[in-house]
Amino acid sequence: MNKLLRKALVFLTIFAVVFSLAGCGDTSWIVKVDDVTVNAGMYIYYQGAGYTAGVYELSEEDSTYYYYYLFGYSLLDETIDGQSMSDYMSDYAVDMCKQYVVVQKLFEELGLELSETELANIETSVANTWESYSETYEAAGISEDTVRKVAEATMMEEDVFNAYYEVGGLNGTTEDDIKDYLEDNYARIKYITFEFSESADDAIDEDYKAEMLEIANSYLERAEAGESMDDLIAEYAEILAAAEAEESEEEEDSEDADEDTAEETEEVEVEDEEVDEYVNEYIISIEGTSPSEKFVNYVFTVCNVGEYTVIQDDTCFYLVERLDILERDDLYEANRDSYLEALFDDDYTTLINEKLATYEVEVNENSIKRYTAERALGMD
Repeated sequence: MNKLLRKALVFLTIFAVVFSLAGCGDTSWIVKVDDVTVNAGMYIYYQGAGYTAGVYELSEEDSTYYYYYLFGYSLLDETIDGQSMSDYMSDYAVDMCKQYVVVQKLFEELGLELSETELANIETSVANTWESYSETYEAAGISEDTVRKVAEATMMEEDVFNAYYEVGGLNGTTEDDIKDYLEDNYARIKYITFEFSESADDAIDEDYKAEMLEIANSYLERAEAGESMDDLIAEYAEILAAAEAEESEEEEDSEDADEDTAEETEEVEVEDEEVDEYVNEYIISIEGTSPSEKFVNYVFTVCNVGEYTVIQDDTCFYLVERLDILERDDLYEANRDSYLEALFDDDYTTLINEKLATYEVEVNENSIKRYTAERALGMD
C-alpha cells in the first residue's frame, strides 16, 4: 500500500471515537525492523487508522459509504480494489508499523531532535487524548505510552519530511517550486453559466443551444470590452431570477401572492457590510469535478490567465475569467504546507520504501492472526 505515516497518524482521536474494542491486552511484538520491535498496541492502533482510511477510499468512489460510517454501520464486508476490508486493515497496520520505525531511524540519522515546543505539544495532545479515551484504548490493548509514541512519530515525520523537502533542505527545493505546483494544479476563476439542457441525457434543442451560445458570446464581448465580470455575473443572475419569477407567476395567482407579500413585508435597515475582495471567485483543483469534469479540463487546457473564454460541457456554456492565482497571497500562505506536501508526496513515499528495503524485517504472523479486524472492532 505504501501509505505515508503522517496519513495514518491523524486518526488518533478518530480511532477512539469510532471503535469499541474487545479487550486484548497482549503486548507481544508484531513486527521487528532491524533492532527495533513494534508492539501489538501500535498495530491495533494502526488497524483503526486503516479502517478509517479504507472508509475514505470507499467514499471516494461512493459518498454513501461516508454516511454509513458516520451512523456506525460496519463496512467490514466491503472490498477495496478486490481486497477485503479486514485484509486492507491488516496490511495497512503492518505497513505503518514498518514505516514508524523507518521514520525513527531517519530522524536519528539526520541528527534531528524534537524541540521543547514540540515536546510540550506532544504532552498536551497525549494528556487530552488519554483523559477522553483511556478506557477505550486500554480495553483495546493500547497503552498511554503507545499513544505518546504515535504523537512523537507525527512530529518526527514532519521534521524528517522538512529536512528533505522544505526550502533549504536536502532536496534543494525553492519557493518557486511550491508556487509552480500551485499554478499547475489549481486555478482561480470567475464564471457565468449559460444552461442549454437540464441533463446530458436529454435531447438537445439545437436552436435553443445556438441561442445560448450567442448570449454567452455577447457577454464575452462585453467582458473583453472592459465591463466588470462581477457586474456581468450580477446582471445575468437578475435575468435568471426574473425569468424564474415569471415562470412561477404563471403557476399561481400572482395578485394574491403580491398582496400576501405586501402585508408581511417590513422595511429593514441594512448595515453596511465589508465588501468581499474576492467575491464570485472559485479556486478549483485540476482533479476536481465541479461543475463538471469537462469544465475543469477546459479551464486548465484552454483558459489562459488574464483572459476570458467561452467553454462548454454536456449541458452548459460558460464564460470563464481565469485570474492569476499567485496574486492571492492569503491563499498561498494559508495552504503552503499542503502544497509542499502534495508536491513531494510521491518522492517521500519512495524515500521511505527505499530505506525500508535496506532493513531486515520480520513479521509475527501469529500476532497478525490473533489481532483480526473483527476482534479489533469488537465483532468477533
